[in-house]
Amino acid sequence: MSRPSRSKDARPESTTRSRADGASRSVSVASHPFPPAPEVEAEVLIHPEDSAALLPHRHGEQGCDHAGQADAAGEPEPEHEEVKPWWRRPSAWWILLITPILTIARASTQAPRVEIYIQLACDAYKPDASLGGSVGGSMLPILSLAGGSDRWKFCSSDPDVQSAVAQLATAMSIATGVLGCLTTAWWGSMSDRRGRTRIIAIAMTGQMIDALGILLVCTFSQFIPGGYWALLVAPIIAGILGGVNTVGSTLNAYIADCTDLSTRSRYFSLVVGLVFVGYSIGPTLGSLIITWTGSTLSVFYFSTLIHGLYVLAALFVIPESLSSAQMDEFREAHHEEHRRLREKRAEGGLAAWVGSALGFLRPLTLLLPVTADTTGGKKRRNWSLFLLAAGYGSMISLKGDVTYEYQYMSLTFGWTSKQLGYYTSALGTTRAIYLMAALPFLMELLNRLTPGREHPTAAIDLAVARGSLVVEAIAYVFMALAPNGYLFTVYAIVSTLGIGFTPAINTVASAVYTQQGGKELGKLFGALGVVQTICSQVLGPFVFGVTYIRTVKTAPKTIFVVTIAALVFSFITLAPIRLQHPPPDASGSDVEGRMSERPGVPQDEPVRDVDERAPLLMSESDGHERGRKTAKSSHTQS
Repeated sequence: MSRPSRSKDARPESTTRSRADGASRSVSVASHPFPPAPEVEAEVLIHPEDSAALLPHRHGEQGCDHAGQADAAGEPEPEHEEVKPWWRRPSAWWILLITPILTIARASTQAPRVEIYIQLACDAYKPDASLGGSVGGSMLPILSLAGGSDRWKFCSSDPDVQSAVAQLATAMSIATGVLGCLTTAWWGSMSDRRGRTRIIAIAMTGQMIDALGILLVCTFSQFIPGGYWALLVAPIIAGILGGVNTVGSTLNAYIADCTDLSTRSRYFSLVVGLVFVGYSIGPTLGSLIITWTGSTLSVFYFSTLIHGLYVLAALFVIPESLSSAQMDEFREAHHEEHRRLREKRAEGGLAAWVGSALGFLRPLTLLLPVTADTTGGKKRRNWSLFLLAAGYGSMISLKGDVTYEYQYMSLTFGWTSKQLGYYTSALGTTRAIYLMAALPFLMELLNRLTPGREHPTAAIDLAVARGSLVVEAIAYVFMALAPNGYLFTVYAIVSTLGIGFTPAINTVASAVYTQQGGKELGKLFGALGVVQTICSQVLGPFVFGVTYIRTVKTAPKTIFVVTIAALVFSFITLAPIRLQHPPPDASGSDVEGRMSERPGVPQDEPVRDVDERAPLLMSESDGHERGRKTAKSSHTQS
């Protein structure tokens, strides 16, 4: 059957538009996939389309169709495109197949990392031979000891060792976070010009080096200068090669290449579910491997093997999703953009260089407050989106304290990587069940309990976001007071109900943004992605790391005080936000302000506040792009 012909102008128009849109974006929201904390990796993928949209290559409705792309470029369609076997055709199923395996490999090493850091620091700070130290030798004997040994009890309960581990973990987190911010956009652009699978292989090589670095330092510790600080080298190399941010963004871009708009969200949802599956199975599998082999390092051999096989698969098995014609086109566009940038730098001097270096922060300007005109002629500053971003950043920064929570459990309860693995799996399983089953049921129930309101979805999401903060804050209070590991685990499981915050706040953000006149949601979530990256991978680890370093000797529970303070701050920033939706006679509209796009609907009708109270912060769509434009409000503040 012949394929319908396509207009030759259709493709260039799309790509021209994509270049214009992509010019202002420099960091992928998948600087959200795959962060160290398991929940962050899944939270990032709740809006994975945004990571693909923020890469220089934008995706239209057709998905990856190499033959069709040849038509669009005016080239003859090769006949062999029709007879490629399935294993040579790009498909989103390649990513779905490897996602759970990859997340299992990553999750299996999360808890053992903390145990290894403690053992290495203990050997450096407390080399007591009577307790089984390994002065001048390999760390392998220590790492093969049972968790209940005197050596482990001594190391895990020593404040000096805990402080040293916190310093190492903080340095590693900040190094990888900063490098991730700086390199993800560059590698994303490179994936457009050189192909997705090549960049996936490069980024995964960095992840393999990260696991391999631990094996090398532990095996040859007596020959490596710098002691346990040599562990910092591998994460730096991994960050330069793109890190988990580049892995996530490029995988999402591959899926977007191979799917159209009607099926893309379904595949992304499957990826989210598979991430949860991986982080539910991985920690327990890691604990079982340690039990079977009697060595903590065994999980890192497993992880290195999986990542190595993944690199080979990306290079030789997984088909490339971009055609050579597409890559040539994006190379030409990149050269043209680079030429314009050189001219701009030559004309602008130092200011142009500084602006270019800080370009990854440019999306944050979208979150700044805008001036709104009221019906009384007064101008008011609308802070809703700014406060929402501040609250989101405060909440997401909690993901930077995972390592220090593990240290606290080792210090207080004497847990080894085996117990920490089972603990992590319990939390991951609870998150998966709640997010995929309980939360949708709760949202449906709340919708039915509000029959008097028209389209209350965004208001309910705002209530869920606030409620998630309250539940998590209360759970952390009890976690700090828990006298034993069993109660601590119970309270920690309760705290996982806060996972509902991220999908809820993303819905609220889209509603606030469109009410203020914004239309390009990809830009909005790109800005929130920058907030997520900075807070979860740089600011969060720094704040919690410094706190634990300074207080572990006297008051290690202080880390929970900081956590609760961050949750309270997030709740306070969300408290003033009010959402509006059209009055009851405007049926068929939604809370995101698309009333302005419906023909025949008056644009000057009043907007009713969904909380049915005097709004503190308000805005509505005026049909214009947000950016730095003024959004008009047809509603006065009281």
